[in-house]
Amino acid sequence: METITSELRRYFKKTTSSGIFLTDHLAGYWSNLSKIENTRLINLLKTSSSLNLIRELYPYLEEVIYSPKRTAGLELLDIKGSESCIDYGCMWGALSIPLAKRTNSVIGVDQTLESLEFLKSRSIEEKLDNIELICADLRRLPDFNLKFDIALVNGVLEWIPEEGIIELGSYYGNFQQKNYAENPGLQQKAFLEYVYNQLKTGGKIYLAIENRYDWKMFFGAKDPHANIAYTTIVHRSLANIISKWQLGRPYVNWIYSFSEIKKLLLETGFCKTELFAAFPDYRFPEKIIPFNKKYAHLIPVASKLRDSSGRIILMSVLSWLIKSFIFRNLRLISLSPSIIAIAHK
Repeated sequence: METITSELRRYFKKTTSSGIFLTDHLAGYWSNLSKIENTRLINLLKTSSSLNLIRELYPYLEEVIYSPKRTAGLELLDIKGSESCIDYGCMWGALSIPLAKRTNSVIGVDQTLESLEFLKSRSIEEKLDNIELICADLRRLPDFNLKFDIALVNGVLEWIPEEGIIELGSYYGNFQQKNYAENPGLQQKAFLEYVYNQLKTGGKIYLAIENRYDWKMFFGAKDPHANIAYTTIVHRSLANIISKWQLGRPYVNWIYSFSEIKKLLLETGFCKTELFAAFPDYRFPEKIIPFNKKYAHLIPVASKLRDSSGRIILMSVLSWLIKSFIFRNLRLISLSPSIIAIAHK
């Protein structure tokens, strides 16, 4: 780990008092919490543990940060224990912490300093000394002399084209005029090329993302990033028109189908890609199915079919019946909610 730390000092001359490496320019901001909420959270970390604070202040985030379900997809990486890893867009460490417990070293990169301060506190509480953190724009990272065995891109690729301050609570689905200089697809591809170049020969990328053709999108479910219906399934140009009309900004949070993700990774340089369907989604995968196998028993995890009073929830039952027909009878795994890709260099 000392070699990794020394190498990082060559590229990042600045650090915070807690030892987080900083770039010379502002990295940006992306968080479920506002800046005011995050500042309060970080200040309170001096007197309380990270888990207790989340339970007290933001209990809805406990599962997002700490749930063991978050790590199910890591089993696809066949971890041996000696790997060096990098987690792009690591946020609060939902994957960085468990990965550090199972591998030799982890570098976490995120543009939001407050998220990294929280993760730093978690790593200290967990007595982990094999994690280094970098606050930087993922689109402007230096070419390290370091090379990695594993790179995580978990729910990050779709956000690469976004710029500036994103306080999700006030940004998600709200009208806010904004212009973008570059093509989202080209930015995403350039980022994946960077990830590829930072991997060792034989290294792997773990990429998790929503499926563009998730079956729910055809029934009017809203895009999980823009909060607009049908933008994922229509042509990008039409999605732009819809987004500009409803949100005042172009549609840039591009997500992909199974075939599109495979093509994108191959074009980036990866020589082998394994695709998996994740249910109910990639964030909390309870069932992970290899994409190239047609399981007759393929049924997603059932939604909660009854309310707290024990009464049947009609829409939940209807949703489960539709899913059962799509995945058990038609076996259309291409309409799964989320994609996990393991690609090899």
